Formats: sequence, C-alpha cells, structure tokens
Amino acid sequence: MVFPYFTVQGNEETLLSIVNTTDEGKVVKVRFREAYNTQEVLDFHVYLSPYDVWVAKIQDSADGGAEVYTPDNSCTTMDDNPQQFFGRLFTDSGPTGAEREREGYFTAIEIARIVDMDLDGNGRQDYVHVNGVPDNCGAIRQAWLSGTMQANSTVDQPTGGLMGTLGIINVQSGTEVTVPATVLENFMDNPQHVQPGSLRPDWQDAFPRRSVVMTSDSANGTVSVYADAWTTGEDAVSAVLMASALMNEYTVNPATEASTAWIVTFPTKTLYVNGSAAVAPFTHTFAGDTDGDGKACEEIGMTIYDREEGQLSPDGSLVSPPQEQDTLSLCYEANVIQFGDSSDVFSAANTEIRFGDSALPGTSGWAKMTFTAPAHTMTSANGTVYNGLPVIGFKATVLGNSNVGVGASYAAAVNHAYERSIVGTPAYTVGGSAAN
Repeated sequence: MVFPYFTVQGNEETLLSIVNTTDEGKVVKVRFREAYNTQEVLDFHVYLSPYDVWVAKIQDSADGGAEVYTPDNSCTTMDDNPQQFFGRLFTDSGPTGAEREREGYFTAIEIARIVDMDLDGNGRQDYVHVNGVPDNCGAIRQAWLSGTMQANSTVDQPTGGLMGTLGIINVQSGTEVTVPATVLENFMDNPQHVQPGSLRPDWQDAFPRRSVVMTSDSANGTVSVYADAWTTGEDAVSAVLMASALMNEYTVNPATEASTAWIVTFPTKTLYVNGSAAVAPFTHTFAGDTDGDGKACEEIGMTIYDREEGQLSPDGSLVSPPQEQDTLSLCYEANVIQFGDSSDVFSAANTEIRFGDSALPGTSGWAKMTFTAPAHTMTSANGTVYNGLPVIGFKATVLGNSNVGVGASYAAAVNHAYERSIVGTPAYTVGGSAAN
C-alpha cells in the first residue's frame, strides 16, 4: 500500500491505519520516506493478528523533525514509542537538517504471511492478541535481536487483504482530511521476512515483474487489459501507477473561506533519478542537483477551468515564485500545489507551484495536469509503450464559515482521477458493439 503524503508542518499531524481484513497473520514493513528524494527516515515491522488494525500518528519531534507515536497494542519492532525519524542519515545532495523529515509519504508492504510464530513454546502464537494484547511480543523482538528469528518462525507467501487510511488533522483549526491508501495487488509471490533494519524489500523487489493494467474506451464501449513483462520490479510498479494526465477540482471561493491544495506524489521516482543519468520515464537526475535544494524537476502542463467553461493555461509568468522558464515543473517526490492567494492548506515547505488568483479563471472549477515531456515513456519487454509518469495523490480543500458568526471549519479530500495512454496490443479486450 502507498500513502501519498504525511506532514507535521504548521499545526498538522498525520494519522494512519492499517487493517488486516483476513483470518491470517501478516508481517508488514512500514516505511516512511521524506519528500525531496524518497530517502528513508524510518522503517519497522508490524505483526498483525487476524482482523487486526494498527494505528499511529506522525507528529513533531523535539529535534525539529518528526516522529511516529502509536497508542496501539499490535506488536512492532519500534525501539521507542514515540520513535524519532532518522533524517540525520541523509547522504544525497539535498538538505541535511531535521526539517527535511517533516513532509513525505509512506508505504506498508506485506512481506510475509505468518504460518507459525510460537517462539516461547507455550502453544500460543506470540503475535495474536490475548485480552487485547499480543501473547508475547517480547519474544518476537528478542528473536530478531538474538538472530534466531528466521530459524524459529515459519512464514509463507504474502496473500494480500490489507487496506489503510491516511488522515491529516489540524486540531487548532478543527479540520481533518482523509484518503484511502493506494493498494498494489500481488506485489510479491515469495516471503521476504528480512531484518527489521533492512532497506529491502522495496519497489525493485516486486516479483514476478509483471503489470496488469486496464483501460477503457467509452466511444467504442470496450475495456482493454494489458499484461506486460518488465526487466525490473520498479518498472512493473511504475507501469501500474502510470498516468499521462491527472484531474481534480479546486475552490478558493471567498464566500466559503475556501483554500485548496493538490498532493502529487511520484512513489518510485528515486530509483530512476539517483544515477549518473536519469532513467525513463523520468528525465532529470537528483544527483545533478548541486545547490542543496533537493530537486529533480519534471515538466508538466496545466489547464484550469472554471465551472462555466472558462479556462486558463498558466505558464511561468502567472506562477509565484516565478519559474526559470515559461514552463511548469514538479521537482520533489511528494509535491504540494496550492491554489489561490489565501492561506496554505498544509503550510508545506515543498510547495513548488502556486496558482494565484490571477492564474485562475474562476474561484471554483477543475484542472488537468499533463506530463508533457516526450521522454516520459516506458516500453515493456512486450513492446507496449506507457506514456506519462507513475503518480498518485489527492486534493484537499479547507473551508470556514466565520462570516456568518459561527467559527467552524470543514475539510474534504478527493483522490485524483487519471488518464492513461498505452500504445500496444492488449492481452484481451471485452465489450464493444456486436457485428450485424
């Protein structure tokens, strides 16, 4: 599962939940990554019993960074609670301070299905709750510390069945936005019950390296299914997330004190931009960023519509701060785009683009973002061409009604809609008009 954003900027905190909907035990690798270059700031294992839910909160830490706190009883391999992020380990060319930890995104990967984990030999599964508490979480942690875990536990192929939710809450303003996680099915066909401190598994460990993607053609009434093989795991994941355009709504209507931000996250980007040359579908390297601001920029196009068919296509001259060229670019792994001149929704440090009031055709409407560079393509081993970039995200709108004498605030979030552009022969197509 991929959760597109977390933040502790301003007065925000980020809530998360991971739900095991099955009657099987699950080992889940939870990994938090910062927004500039998807560098890991913390990961650990969570051992979910059948039908279990694990919840946590990402909050400010005393060192100016972030930390994760859980009130939950499910067994984890966290050293402390709260557990600080480890941004001081950054080794790339981006910022090195703890403030880099304060925004990003996170993932939850099922790395194994538990068959037997009775490490203390009492006849009960150590991770399964007894009266609301795992039978012996200490035995699981000690087995890892002593190096005996692999020899004394039985795990099997991941089988899925997880779901999760992300919530960004501002207690002072009284707002919360929530969105579901993006779920990747059949990510791995073998267990990888690795050490909790391991950087693996990650996107490159997706196996088998195949993607299955559906597209629809409303004009012909058909649905096509593309099943493609790839040389790397990250390419298979990127193909599933590939979009040539994304769309969502916005409102900055002063009558409702509205402000809107879009989150646009490229979850696999770091595996394509940290070498000596960028790898398709990305076009610029993070390694080439030498001024320490942590950017690897990708060109986008944007057309914004009001609710009555009016439209604008902003370029650099209408965006604050001005772009170096008359183009728009997204430069981070997790990007925030702010609409309007009013206050920021998330107080984000990585707001790369702001569409001020003069760049909007109206106070409410919708917009379409396109990934315009010709090099934004990937070609599978089957010869199928996928156009665009691997992307997920959502829009968040915060509203108020103090102008009618009631100091209340509201918030709402909606996942983006996506367009796909795939050129090749589908595995099969269904629907369409019957021949006479």
